[in-house]
Amino acid sequence: MILGKFGEIGELIFEIDLITVDEEEYSIELLLDTGFTTGWLAIDIQDVAGLGWNIIEQNRTMRMARGEAFFDIYEGKVKLDGQEYIIPVLAGEDIPEPLLGLQWLKILPLTVNFSEGILTLG
Repeated sequence: MILGKFGEIGELIFEIDLITVDEEEYSIELLLDTGFTTGWLAIDIQDVAGLGWNIIEQNRTMRMARGEAFFDIYEGKVKLDGQEYIIPVLAGEDIPEPLLGLQWLKILPLTVNFSEGILTLG
């Protein structure tokens, strides 16, 4: 289980580790995006460049709140609460902050209790 925190306006924020092809780990904070229903993780293309992940697909068109956008899909390796996962990662231009998608909720339970300040995933 990983503990999260609430942002200034109630955002659900978690920290995970990105694992490079050389097995180096980088911790990042990301927002759980309830509107990102079809994916696991979305990050800016510049951030994925240094990880050495293999590209699976280029220029996949996806519908976003701001309209259609193109994404490259990478095979990414991440760690949550000591458990490693290999997942498809959407990488695109102008993603202001990394996003966790709702696909995680298919395998990990989410607990949110604003009044008690409790936010956990897993």
